[in-house]
Amino acid sequence: MSGHLAVVAAMDALYQRTAADPGACGDELLATWVDDLLAALEPPVDRALAREVRRAARLAGRLARYWTDPARASRLPGDWRQAVDGALGSRGWEPSLEVARRGLEAEPSPALFDEVRRRWRQVHFAPWMEDVTYQEWLTSR
Repeated sequence: MSGHLAVVAAMDALYQRTAADPGACGDELLATWVDDLLAALEPPVDRALAREVRRAARLAGRLARYWTDPARASRLPGDWRQAVDGALGSRGWEPSLEVARRGLEAEPSPALFDEVRRRWRQVHFAPWMEDVTYQEWLTSR
């Protein structure tokens, strides 16, 4: 798994963890998550990538605050993706799209291509390279 794919997976895992137990997601947990994730990446860490990691942590904090509100806590969806959509909308998926997109530029792979395609739709509500295969896209670069 590429470094960018690992970061995207870590972002998803953070959101999933936060949606499962919003009350346990505090500033200390988020700061530790950012530090641990950035420390696990090969130095030097790209500043834009680090910015998106910090952005995902801030959004996870908003996600937690949204679902710990007593007026909403009883309506927390069982699916973590729906919980993210309900609390953050498409904005919640922007950091992982940007990481996947930057990864596709830096180290193209079919997995990153698929991640960008899927996340593009989540953020922009429109298809990206819908009828184009990875090989076709790579050839046209």
